[in-house]
Amino acid sequence: MTSDTATPATVPGERVPDGAAPNVGVELQYTHSTTPFPLPVSPDSGPYRPADLAIVLTRRASRPIECGPVTVSVPVGDGATALAAATAGMTASADQPGWNTAIADTGRVTFTPPGGAVQIGKENGLALSLSKVPVNRTVGRALLTVSVRWRSPGETGEDSWNQETVDLPVPKFPPAFSLGELRATPGRIGYGGSVTLTWQAAGGSFRLRYGKADILVTGQDSYTAHNITRDTVFHLSGTSTSASGEVEAVRSVWVTVDVPDVVTTSLTVTRSIVADRLAAPTFTAPAFTATTVTHRPELSMRRFDPRQRRWSEPARLPFGPAASPPALTVHGGKLHLVFRPYASDQLTWAQYDGSTWRTMPQSPGRAAPAPVALASASTGLVCAFQTPDGEQQTVTSSNGTSWGTPSAMPAPSGGAVSFCWDGTALYAAMRIVVSTVPGVAIYRQEAQQWREFHMNPFIPVIGSPELVLQGENHLYYFRSLGGAVWTRWRHKADTGQLNWNTQKVNMKAAHDVRLATAGPALYALFPDSEGALHLRTSGGPSGLSTALVDEYRTLETPALTWYGDQLIAVGRAGACPP
Repeated sequence: MTSDTATPATVPGERVPDGAAPNVGVELQYTHSTTPFPLPVSPDSGPYRPADLAIVLTRRASRPIECGPVTVSVPVGDGATALAAATAGMTASADQPGWNTAIADTGRVTFTPPGGAVQIGKENGLALSLSKVPVNRTVGRALLTVSVRWRSPGETGEDSWNQETVDLPVPKFPPAFSLGELRATPGRIGYGGSVTLTWQAAGGSFRLRYGKADILVTGQDSYTAHNITRDTVFHLSGTSTSASGEVEAVRSVWVTVDVPDVVTTSLTVTRSIVADRLAAPTFTAPAFTATTVTHRPELSMRRFDPRQRRWSEPARLPFGPAASPPALTVHGGKLHLVFRPYASDQLTWAQYDGSTWRTMPQSPGRAAPAPVALASASTGLVCAFQTPDGEQQTVTSSNGTSWGTPSAMPAPSGGAVSFCWDGTALYAAMRIVVSTVPGVAIYRQEAQQWREFHMNPFIPVIGSPELVLQGENHLYYFRSLGGAVWTRWRHKADTGQLNWNTQKVNMKAAHDVRLATAGPALYALFPDSEGALHLRTSGGPSGLSTALVDEYRTLETPALTWYGDQLIAVGRAGACPP
């Protein structure tokens, strides 16, 4: 099976139609394509070349959502970031009957459903078409902005509507650039077999990528890959460089292996597993059953480069299984990590200098397999944990090598403590229960004592809140009923109990939201209803955006912090929340 994308496909298992590029929002998946592909710019003179665009919206989760009007903004102009030279002659349509369309001179195309709203599910998506788009004459990369108004079925009222917005990249290539179909012969092979890839390409630089291989194939029209042991997607990437930057197109082909190796980050066993080829150095048992297998998740680390908007692959950390979610903070120029291991009730403390992890000899203390917290304060590195006896304690390391005497602190009603140092004082946010209603409490440390600073019993809280300092404001996120996410904030110098601003955030999370700040940017990490992690960015130079992290699923949000010039996320692979 072949597929073509305007950007590299990120998930080998997600096969898409010819000419389509998948982009994942939180609620919907967006697949867009151009005809022709790759899309050439119009000649330097003469009439503009018309192009057709197709955008398909499908539900990511099994439960459908109700969608209102959908807008697609096509950038108009003659520059590298514009797509259409003008809107004259453009037409728009939807594949379902009764939809109305309107095209503004600005390039904003509005698709309005019959009756004002329709349901979109996994099996009944929506296809939108833009036809006869006059492509301008400048090589570059344009962004189609798609905005969908949605809500859960059964919800009513204006406040029930949410807005999801994604940008879909459309690269424009020089007329001399070409990237023909990528073919695989044969398309199905035996275990360890070979496959020959063929193509036609010109006018750029070309690379063939599969697995960990990255091969320069400029000037070639074929390549034979050997010892293929699992189902594999081969990507032929073509790039063209101009004054406006680099643009890329990708052709892909899927090759199936009979009785392949299975590589997976998580495995659910309902009865038993029998295997004769297990990837372990000394594994001799040919069979094991679900009743004899205990999943002990290990920690893995992801890095996010905000300049490239790209996450690294999760890298396993050298600490063994973790019985508790980890805590992260930056102190003394190093990244600090604390968690409760499976093999001992002594917390593990480790430091990272940007290249190497080092396990510290002294533990912060004995702990239950419950969430821990870390903060960097003027007194040193502060750790909060629950003892095996159920007492909530804090302990401080003033020298970065050893820990002082633990002291008691308020305990959350389940979940984790979230620390925040604002330059003058240390705060701790946690979930508490007031008159059977779970809310948020924030405590301030004063002279080694914790005093209640804020109480929010008005909106029911699920899970653990996350508190940060953004600019001059204390700000926290928390989840409520149905996974709805709320935020509250106020200036850090304000002491009024009721002077908090409250706002519902346009997102839904299946587990706790983790926050990190870098300058004006606020980063929010959270899993959706299917366990896929998303990163929501606000306040930064790129404005508001939400993007899928990767294809790996989890039920527990990783710890998040800013270290150096990138985001660091450390979590338990495939972990279930405690």
